Amino acid sequence: MKKSAMVLLWVGAAISVSEIFTGGLLAPLGLIRGLAVILAGHLIGTLLFAGGAYVSYCRKVNAMDAAAFSFGKIGGKLVALCNLTQLVGWIIILVVQAAGAITGVFPGLPFWAAALVLSILQIAWAVFFGSPSSRMNGAAVVLLAGLCFVFLFEAQARREILAVIPGNMSLMLGIELSIAMPVSWLPLVGDYSCKARTKGCAVWAPFFGYFFGSCFMYIIGLYIAVSTGNDIFSFIASSKFRYIACAIVLLSTMTTNFVALYSAAISSKQWIKSKSVRTPILVIGILTLFISVFFPVNRFALILEKFLTTITMVFTPIFTLVILEYFTKKRRFEKTVNVRLLIIVIICMFGNWLFNKYAVFIPMPMTVLLALLLFFVQDRCVSKHNINA
Repeated sequence: MKKSAMVLLWVGAAISVSEIFTGGLLAPLGLIRGLAVILAGHLIGTLLFAGGAYVSYCRKVNAMDAAAFSFGKIGGKLVALCNLTQLVGWIIILVVQAAGAITGVFPGLPFWAAALVLSILQIAWAVFFGSPSSRMNGAAVVLLAGLCFVFLFEAQARREILAVIPGNMSLMLGIELSIAMPVSWLPLVGDYSCKARTKGCAVWAPFFGYFFGSCFMYIIGLYIAVSTGNDIFSFIASSKFRYIACAIVLLSTMTTNFVALYSAAISSKQWIKSKSVRTPILVIGILTLFISVFFPVNRFALILEKFLTTITMVFTPIFTLVILEYFTKKRRFEKTVNVRLLIIVIICMFGNWLFNKYAVFIPMPMTVLLALLLFFVQDRCVSKHNINA
């Protein structure tokens, strides 16, 4: 896979209404502090994201096989199940948010119809056009990036002098929400980096592609909220470029959900063997279509915030341990399940919950430090036991 295709793949994954919306949640921090939070959080999260890419590239296996190296065959299946669950959730959230934005522009269009069309189009895109190195995908991403500047120009034109934006957003929560978005892609990046031709393509292309793409989306959302007092949905509905905005929403949903559908299909193969990746893509696509149309989620802000913090809680300790195992041992765990690592993950998840509940610094870096500490403690205990034996 070429470096340019890898960069465009991850820029495309970053461009979504969901990322713009999340950036808007940071508006109570103000523009300057919000920008600082976005850059700091994305730097931390994308570094961990790049670490996962590096392990898959070096081992030449996808993300879930990399997890199985450390957690054992059954442990790898459990990680794959967690990843499959979060990807199905992501696909549904993105479709529902996109359908909400489109029906805001076309009030006469039923929500279920918009969700149905989006779901069918994303399945078709993934099946017919969506190879990671597809020229069609790359061209769509370049077009999307250009169209997104329309949002910034209009927000500037509609800029008002606003008082402090109301909302309960602390500096630490803002950084955590900025970290969480790249971490949510951490269980996916290895599916593409393992196919890279060079280490730079495997690690730095995803890092820079996602870092700049996601920061750009967050900044658009933040700037719209600070400048106009609206979230992205209200902004699109009242925009004089609303039809261009609908094209951005439609195309970005397909390019982002292609990455999620493809990796969900890869994760499902840990449980059900399939010769072609298209079969699980179709099955997962139809499942998400059904849920999106008949059981759409509401209250985007609360659901998205909780969803992102839950993803961070689960996958931060898992992939911190995968990276540590690679650099310290470099060998496959031969037993069916690595109980010691699973216990560390459970402790770190509980620790992350406590860090969030009691606002202890920034929960994600604290979780990484806890995982580091527990990993080296258990490693030292095992080494002493082997010497005594």
